[in-house]
Amino acid sequence: MAARHAVSGRATSRDIHPSGSPAPQQQAEGVPTPAIRIRGLSRNFGPVRALTDVSFDVPTGEITALLGENGAGKSTLLKILAGLQPPSDGSVTVFGEEVTSFSPSTMLGRHGVAIVPQELALLPDRSVAENVLSGIEPGHRWFPSRRQMLKRTTELLAELDLRLDPTAVVRSLDLATQQLIVVARSVARGCRVLILDEPTAMLTPAEAERLFALMEKLKAGGTTMLYVSHRMPEVFRLADQIEVLRDGAHVASWRSAQTTPDQAVAAMVGRELGQFSRRTAPSAEPSGEPALRVTRLSGRRHHDVSFELRPGQILGVAGLPDSGRVELLHNIFGGERGSGGTVELVGKPYQQRTPIASVERRLAFVPGERRAQGLLSSMSVGENIGVLTAKSLSRFGLIRRRAFDRQAAEQAGRLRVKTASMGQPITSLSGGNQQKAVLGRWLAINPDVLILDEPTRGVDVGAKAEIYEQLFALADRGLAILCSSSDLPELLTLTDHILVMSQGRLVTTVPTAEATEESIMTLATGAAPAA
Repeated sequence: MAARHAVSGRATSRDIHPSGSPAPQQQAEGVPTPAIRIRGLSRNFGPVRALTDVSFDVPTGEITALLGENGAGKSTLLKILAGLQPPSDGSVTVFGEEVTSFSPSTMLGRHGVAIVPQELALLPDRSVAENVLSGIEPGHRWFPSRRQMLKRTTELLAELDLRLDPTAVVRSLDLATQQLIVVARSVARGCRVLILDEPTAMLTPAEAERLFALMEKLKAGGTTMLYVSHRMPEVFRLADQIEVLRDGAHVASWRSAQTTPDQAVAAMVGRELGQFSRRTAPSAEPSGEPALRVTRLSGRRHHDVSFELRPGQILGVAGLPDSGRVELLHNIFGGERGSGGTVELVGKPYQQRTPIASVERRLAFVPGERRAQGLLSSMSVGENIGVLTAKSLSRFGLIRRRAFDRQAAEQAGRLRVKTASMGQPITSLSGGNQQKAVLGRWLAINPDVLILDEPTRGVDVGAKAEIYEQLFALADRGLAILCSSSDLPELLTLTDHILVMSQGRLVTTVPTAEATEESIMTLATGAAPAA
């Protein structure tokens, strides 16, 4: 393994440029050339500056974590390093050679830098072998050798300790396995630096462990990695070095052993954030008519589920990916057809459930798959927020644009959505601001019941804290909230009570004040009977 980089602690005022970036360190004798050296890197998008004078080194043969809130400039920096866009100013040097042409083919082919993006670019109807060796198939250009392809892929998978069938069709594999295929494809092309962008955002803990094992294998073989994640336990488990961006500037650099998660979070958000406080439950149990009553509800992956949700409550739903908790939410909202049972909203039966009818009945649903199910990616920020209330702001079939824009802007202001204007493309916002915009869309209908699935998936700690504050305030004002999450600390922070599901059935309901991660997981896995 390559020698470790010189140890550096918290950046002090003496080491800071006027821009806020730590001063470049001199190359110490005996220390290897950094895998990547970034100096004075800036990137402008018209009048907006996404990166400003960023300088730091990525040590060779180590895992460097790149931290920052959504909108801090991480995605822009990764796109530059992957060759997807050039910088406006500054330089990037890879293993001592300055990059003069920024394109994916140059960054990978000449410099050995590859990226595993959040949106995986695979050939879903081709085999594992065809994906791993796509573009570098053995044999004739027009007639690649299938036998050699299978042989090379089998050998590579064995070297990486990946137990995959090289003939399996990629579409049939889970997301975690598809990620491993993208990593293997990068290795097959001679990758020396691997960038991983939020690789565990959609993975279960078991799936994440498979990825971590592969990362450790690659590190032992000398591969350098730049790792982006909002999950502090992962960062401090895997990373040797930590670099922090805030508002487009580089603000801190540490060896991971010489800092703490609290220090890293404080550098990311510019203030001490501390641990998230748990929801303060009402002193008395909510009374009155339930806002939502579910009785013996059944559908895909869930059976005979019954519970009540009252105004002012935040009720959590916990369970493994196959527990049926997500399908339950879609059934209640009308996104999936159920097979039995009843739903009541504010004391009235709700039988013919559809998404359109749910909007009319003031039942809101923020889905877990933000990109696929939440965002209207071709529309602006204002249009994403106001789309559900456009009809009420129309006259003779024409939208009253001024009223529409004003209402969207007010909703964005309440949720602190950071955007240059309501006309800005929604896809240009950070993940946290996109999530707040989707939440604002549903709050605009003034719901009686708000259903949330994975409310802070892919959201940084600062935006997460803001979303939690909003949900607490909404519940305090009497909104009934049903929240499903695979993040158990999130459920323990947000909720009053937690429904625990296992294998499609509701096992029990536990007061959050009496619950722990271990007790919920024990119930969710069926390792212990319900209380």
